[in-house]
Amino acid sequence: MADTYHRPVALDRHPVVEQKYIVPTPSIEDMYLRVKKLVRLRTPGGIVFAHPRFGKTYGVRYVMRVLREDYPKAVILSFGCQKKKSKSEDAFFSLLLEAVGHPGALNGSIPKKRTRLNERIMELVNRSGYNWFIMFADEAQRLDVIEYEWLRDVHDELERHGIRMITLLVGQPQLLNQKSAFRLSRETQIVSRFMIDELQFHGLLSADDLATCLAGYDEACFPVKSDWPYTRFFLPAAYSTGFRLVDQAAVLWDAFEDAHDDAGFAYSLEIPMQYFARSVEIALGESSEQDDYGFRITPTTWNLAIKESNFVAAQEELRMVMSDDLAAQA
Repeated sequence: MADTYHRPVALDRHPVVEQKYIVPTPSIEDMYLRVKKLVRLRTPGGIVFAHPRFGKTYGVRYVMRVLREDYPKAVILSFGCQKKKSKSEDAFFSLLLEAVGHPGALNGSIPKKRTRLNERIMELVNRSGYNWFIMFADEAQRLDVIEYEWLRDVHDELERHGIRMITLLVGQPQLLNQKSAFRLSRETQIVSRFMIDELQFHGLLSADDLATCLAGYDEACFPVKSDWPYTRFFLPAAYSTGFRLVDQAAVLWDAFEDAHDDAGFAYSLEIPMQYFARSVEIALGESSEQDDYGFRITPTTWNLAIKESNFVAAQEELRMVMSDDLAAQA
């Protein structure tokens, strides 16, 4: 580097290195707007679905954070649905009690856990000043009919007390098959409470989508409220002479497109958020050692970063999943 730049903290403590950060994407923005609409209309539930690694969980974290800024006192909760051989009512209500922060989540009988859960939610909601709260269920395709019935009991009990429960089921496309199966088996009480709305969560579909995400690295700062955007933190000399990641959107899209085409994938390119973010992390980490005035990330660096992110291997898995889905629908 032509000059010495003193970063405020060590490079290995940066959120990009630790993978503890979130940048917005068009799909995350769509999710956020849809959830706000559900809140405004008091719609009881909806489905957000996508294939694995497309960034659903990442998106939920971002949406929860922004919703808390919009509704500072609102109750916004989440829990991860667990895959088990047998469904346990006791374990299910312990999971929900942990989600609402109850200290006695693991203690007591099932009826006591049910009561604690309802009382805790009512306490939180009454304190918030609203008559509603939001519950995100991640990997919701793992939920079984009986678990929906237990969740329905919570929904109905709270509604009797004037509290609206808005449930977002976040998971894989199997959720749509489950919705259809519930309709066919006349489980309308589940569909009408938890599956009214539908939103497909997409990956990155164009260079413009990449530009939206890359701009996040140019704008988000660490430490927070400092003058150290992520891009500057890794490439301070290049940043000082005008380098911005957003300007790399077309080059990076071409690199992903080349990797996609070289692997022989017949379907249109759609980049899962995980592999986009990993490619950027790798490119920034590798380039930080070469930083200098006028430095730019080369197409070769992007190609290597995409390769090391395992993007092609992940797309191969996705192709197999999509083939299985088409076979099941035939």
